[in-house]
Amino acid sequence: MRFSYKILPYSAMTVLLACALAGCAQKRSSTADVPRLLSSSYKISVAPFTQPTNPSQLITGQIPEEQGRIAKDALESLDLQLREALMTKTKRQYVFIPRQNLPKDWTSAYSTGQPSALGRWVEYGKKHGAMYLLIPQVLDWHERQGSQAGVTSSAHVRVEFYLVNINDQNAINRSIFEEKQVGLVDNLLGVADFVRRKGQWVTAQDLAVDGMAKAVKDLGL
Repeated sequence: MRFSYKILPYSAMTVLLACALAGCAQKRSSTADVPRLLSSSYKISVAPFTQPTNPSQLITGQIPEEQGRIAKDALESLDLQLREALMTKTKRQYVFIPRQNLPKDWTSAYSTGQPSALGRWVEYGKKHGAMYLLIPQVLDWHERQGSQAGVTSSAHVRVEFYLVNINDQNAINRSIFEEKQVGLVDNLLGVADFVRRKGQWVTAQDLAVDGMAKAVKDLGL
């Protein structure tokens, strides 16, 4: 059996290549897809990073299979990096809530089987006088195994950010970032990140910082 192949005109090939490199961003289908941005006149309280480990600690979503856990000192480092990102990349006032003031039952082992933490975060926000509360969470965390030059296992993280209206008791916006770094040969669409990272294998914290930058844009901070 013979197969015939059609060669695309040069102009069509150019369009397809440009579309691939740009990621072919889809046009928003409705105004409901437009992010709800908060006026810069509002002050935002910022909670420390936490890692949900059972469904009762989730605001939405689910715990990843074979969830990678993050160390406490790495969570504290993310707090500092988020503070730097917010203070240098935005023009807004923030209140950074100390880590020791996290809800005492945060690490409880009970689980309802469903995401149910929003109410606790609302109470937490009220306790600290927040009007709007930014909640950063680490859902999955896998450190790089190797060095900048080469790895046996690359870094992989999933971080999520929720902006909660305390008075209305609802999350008005959410930003999700997940990436497992792969080589350029395996992901030609990642050429921009490859160049920005100077062709090096980055750490999990490096990926998390990229997630913070995305959250600043997604949430209109």
